[in-house]
Amino acid sequence: MVRVFITGSTDGIGQAAAKLLAEQGHQVVLHARNADRAASAKAAIPNAAAILVGNLSSIEETKKLAKDANNAGPFDVVVHNAGIGYGSTASREITSDKISAVFAVNTLAPYILTCLMDKPKSRLLFMSSDSHYSGDETLKNATQSHSYGNTKLHDTMLAKAFARRWADIQVLSMHPGWVKTKMGGSSAPVQLSEPAKALASWVAGEGSLTKVTSGAFVTTSGESRPHPGADNVSKQEELLEICKSVSGVEVPGE
Repeated sequence: MVRVFITGSTDGIGQAAAKLLAEQGHQVVLHARNADRAASAKAAIPNAAAILVGNLSSIEETKKLAKDANNAGPFDVVVHNAGIGYGSTASREITSDKISAVFAVNTLAPYILTCLMDKPKSRLLFMSSDSHYSGDETLKNATQSHSYGNTKLHDTMLAKAFARRWADIQVLSMHPGWVKTKMGGSSAPVQLSEPAKALASWVAGEGSLTKVTSGAFVTTSGESRPHPGADNVSKQEELLEICKSVSGVEVPGE
């Protein structure tokens, strides 16, 4: 049995994977953006261990969520699944912290949570996308860009940066496929059950993805070659500095 924290677990892949894991007897801590969504998530997965609330577009709320998560831990696995997509109105907004909402939710929140939460015992995942191939590895204007692809490249880079620091756990970034979800749309070719099963299996410590080298970019079926810029260590470090500068949160031990 594992104890896992999954952000963005009120719908889509996050909720589907969380439900599978809870049904298997694992201790699943859910995350919702607000109280209403938390109530809906709890109704959908009544056997969840707990549900935490925090708006990831807010730096202060994300910091509080990290504190709440530590109180709900320790965790064997953490999954940074929450994200806003290129089709959502929110992805074009600028937050009260004066950064783009898509950067805040997709890039900065996983960084803050990873830095402030206790390191998971076994595995850590950043949800990426094949859209990361369109990302700008120069990181120019990163905090103001509304590009979904940029933020997914950031997630792939963050996974690699933390994998280099935390050699005792497995850290991955994942492209779940073009999935029939609210974000993916009804024309997406992949059924929700496919990535949900793959993610749940990995969280539970089962399947081939648990054998993949830490730092890798994977699909639901195995390791895949990422955007060449994702492997640029100096750019990984630059991204960490950008996140630190905006949030005031440092990488542990640095």
